[in-house]
Amino acid sequence: MLKLIAGTHAAVWASIGGIAILAGCKRPDTEVGLDYAQEDLLTLQQTDTIGIEFVTVREDSLETGGGPAGGLSTAVLGSMEHPQFGIHQGGFITQLRLIEPDFDFGDSPTIDSVYLSLRYTGASYGVLSPQNIQVFELADTLSSDSEYYSNQNFPHLDEALTDPMRQPVDLNPGREIYFGADTLAPQARIYLTNSFGQRLLDAGSEVYDSNQSWNDYFAGIKVVPDPAMGGSGAVGIDISSGISKMTLHFHNTTDTTVFEFNISTLCIRNNLFSHQWYPPFQALDEPIIESVPGDQISGVFSGAGLKTRIRFPELQAWEEERDDDRTVHKAELFLPVAPENNDARYPIPSDLFILTTNENGLAISTPDENSIGLNINGNYDAEEQAYRFNISQTFQRMLNGTLPSDELNIVASRGGISLAGVRLNGPEATEAATDTTGINRKARIVVTWSE
Repeated sequence: MLKLIAGTHAAVWASIGGIAILAGCKRPDTEVGLDYAQEDLLTLQQTDTIGIEFVTVREDSLETGGGPAGGLSTAVLGSMEHPQFGIHQGGFITQLRLIEPDFDFGDSPTIDSVYLSLRYTGASYGVLSPQNIQVFELADTLSSDSEYYSNQNFPHLDEALTDPMRQPVDLNPGREIYFGADTLAPQARIYLTNSFGQRLLDAGSEVYDSNQSWNDYFAGIKVVPDPAMGGSGAVGIDISSGISKMTLHFHNTTDTTVFEFNISTLCIRNNLFSHQWYPPFQALDEPIIESVPGDQISGVFSGAGLKTRIRFPELQAWEEERDDDRTVHKAELFLPVAPENNDARYPIPSDLFILTTNENGLAISTPDENSIGLNINGNYDAEEQAYRFNISQTFQRMLNGTLPSDELNIVASRGGISLAGVRLNGPEATEAATDTTGINRKARIVVTWSE
């Protein structure tokens, strides 16, 4: 199985199959050759007819927590529907950290209220409306020596900690919260039961001696949406800076006060994602099906969702037709997006990443990305209505047979901390009859060479 680590390139995702076999070469009609030696211009040639094979692949898993870093900085919370992809859920598990160890709750402490205040990052996905959010106590302690994955099952105690009378939760990064006379920064406030809060107050003082003793007593929480109760949309949650907290309001025989636990980089945490796919990706809901054809449409979706896998089955045949002294000057991959698949209500990623695999099947950067001073791009070009990648060195290594893998994977940026995607036109995509733009809508690789 291919495991990806969530980070700059993590992300995820699935391949689709389809082979485009086009024909013909032409002299370039761009100025690409102006960057090269003048004598090369006389023999510079260009083709976009090398066969490409696309498949959409369901991402196996994404490492989104544990390890020395503890986890990612941002989680996604909520259940959102993307009309082009399906139903997607985001949640997270985390430890809670004592802000003030060795705290004395005083005589006869009595709970007044207990709640999570989860600070928004400002990111949102889909159409937002209130929804039920469930909080559970983890059954097992978390370890910094372990790596945790986006599709991993974390056992929890059966009884939910959330107060059903304070549901649903309004997930709205643009709305401030008023608490008494105070105006608070936008946050998701999830009220928990007073019985849970009282249990924490009644725990022995030794529980609060240190964070180690606290985590031995209380492993952490699992925060997930309850899609069965309705509502929609997902939001980004800060789970690293310490501003997301659990707060106990209580009184004792002499005073009324608060006690807080925060979520910071010192907490072990992990992001969780699940997906239910719509056509043409629906078959990927079946565990035994790992990929679907992508000759017409392929998909890329974050949250350990989908990636597009690309192969060039005619590459060696093309190379055999070249002279021994041929020089490849540039190889650029174009991944078009049809206008109907670029809906402002569900923004497509501003950029995508391209990865290959090493001898062990692990995802790695391409040779182009590892080259100093080379811009591989990967951004969406609004004029071309396509993502563009400079893969010149990768292409050359493929021709030479020195690249460990014959496949490339297109994955989402912000792969472990977002719910967003894009449908890419495949190499056999058809143009709409009403399309008069003259834009090439087929996925293709444009190779410029001289010989």
